[in-house]
Amino acid sequence: MKMNYDGTLLMPSNYVVMDKEEMTYVDGGGELWIQISNNSLIISILSALGGALTKSTAEAALAAAGAAIATAIELGTAGTGTLYVGAFLIAWGSVVPIIASAAVTYGINSLKGKKFKICDVPFLPDFTLKI
Repeated sequence: MKMNYDGTLLMPSNYVVMDKEEMTYVDGGGELWIQISNNSLIISILSALGGALTKSTAEAALAAAGAAIATAIELGTAGTGTLYVGAFLIAWGSVVPIIASAAVTYGINSLKGKKFKICDVPFLPDFTLKI
């Protein structure tokens, strides 16, 4: 069905003219961070590797830990953290090599207290996950 209107467009008396930039959603969203605590799961996993700690073994161990961390988020938030879990899992692979390199280069204990940015999350506020 084709609609055709040939009349004059009438605007309300109290309208405001807006340009394209004002009509575009540009604000909102945040960043997802992880912070490694002193008695972190990450520290424990990497310490368990002991003398076998290399960048590749650290990456493999941290990749496996990502699923455990995501599950803990989901269970700890009774399902309300599903969006954070999704964002975390999508970006976890990009931060694993950084953490592994830092652990091998500077030592496992150098990770304590460090924060790593996982990703930008356009639909959620800033969130720091302490692991």
